[in-house]
Formats: sequence, C-alpha cells, structure tokens
Amino acid sequence: MSQQILNSIGLLLGMVGVSIIFRFGPPQPNLESGVGLGLEDGTPLSDGRTVAEHNRETEKLRVLHSRMSKIGLGLIFIGFAFQLWGTWG
Repeated sequence: MSQQILNSIGLLLGMVGVSIIFRFGPPQPNLESGVGLGLEDGTPLSDGRTVAEHNRETEKLRVLHSRMSKIGLGLIFIGFAFQLWGTWG
C-alpha cells in the first residue's frame, strides 16, 4: 500500500477512536462525597423501578461504556500503527 493510503487509514481510525472515547469516556473513579443510604433490592424508586432494576440498568451501562472506551483506545493505537507503517514501511 502507498504511504498516503496507510496514513489516511491511520488518521481515520484515530478520528473514530477519539470520537468514541469522547462519547464513552474511560471509567473514572467515584469522587462523590457524602454518605449514601443503602436500599434493599425490592425498594421502589420515584420513577416506578425497583432498586434491583436500577442496579441492572446501571451495570449494563457501565459495561457498555467500559467496552466502548477500550474499543476507542484500540482504534487510536491501530491508527498510530498504520501511520507508523506508512511512514517507516
């Protein structure tokens, strides 16, 4: 492949990776202060869901964000590899 094509592929992969990370940023530590009250799984919340339902939805969202941020970071690294290949290969 030509240098221009490899560099272009690398730049596109990097741009897609950065866009994914912008949307699904890497997991951050919980820095909230204060004390939370523990509720049992069957406790109803104000929106009609129970605590257990809320926890399941939150866990699905956490897994999605974790996977997508890893995919985005992987695309950035693959993009850099294509650019290096195009430059040095």
